[in-house]
Amino acid sequence: MTDEPTSYTELAEVLTALPLLLREARRARHLNQSKAAGQLGVSVATISRIESGEGCYVESALTVLRWLDMGGDERG
Repeated sequence: MTDEPTSYTELAEVLTALPLLLREARRARHLNQSKAAGQLGVSVATISRIESGEGCYVESALTVLRWLDMGGDERG
């Protein structure tokens, strides 16, 4: 792995910010929750749960983080 977080605290901060990061990225890409879910390959309920801060499975968090890292202007 490259560009690993420098500490567990940094990783915890990223995970804590995940709801806001996902919502902002989704809106910047002009996607509703359904279209974002389709791009991510997860359910709309998962997107909703993450954005509301209710938590998610590690696999879902990793999927979201990879999607966020893709950046760009992928409109669905």
